[in-house]
Amino acid sequence: MYAYNRSDVAYDLSRFDTGEPARRPEEKPAEAVKPAEPAIKMHKVSIAKTGNWFKTVFFVAFAALLAFAIINSKAVISEISTEISTQNALLEEAKSENANLQSRLDNMVTLSKVEEIAVGELGLQKTAKNQVHYISIYDRTMVQAAQSETNVFVSLKNWLDGAMEYLGF
Repeated sequence: MYAYNRSDVAYDLSRFDTGEPARRPEEKPAEAVKPAEPAIKMHKVSIAKTGNWFKTVFFVAFAALLAFAIINSKAVISEISTEISTQNALLEEAKSENANLQSRLDNMVTLSKVEEIAVGELGLQKTAKNQVHYISIYDRTMVQAAQSETNVFVSLKNWLDGAMEYLGF
């Protein structure tokens, strides 16, 4: 099993009793014993084969392309988010300006403002009692009917127009 231990000798505990190591009579001195060669031989230089270089280059290029796509998408998302926040700020500004203009318009339409403009800018005055003149209107309305056309050709034309309209032409 192990290349360095090929004997069936157990530990010799007598070596530990004295300061000098005890030797068995069948043992040779340590200098004379050659170490056994290991059963597994290791190469000094190992040549590692990485596989097909084309596959490696392809996968590295694919990984670089994927990383570029992810970084590019993050940049586009950031740019669009900035654009959205800018447009939202402009929208809020427009809403506040609209509210300001609406309140100014509401103030301009009041009756006191209308009266002020009529008197100040247009030079109008309120009517006095002596300026009011009443007019009289007939109690019954008068209606005058139009003369009917009695011509035969006109009646025939009107009848044909009505028939054509009824048929959908």
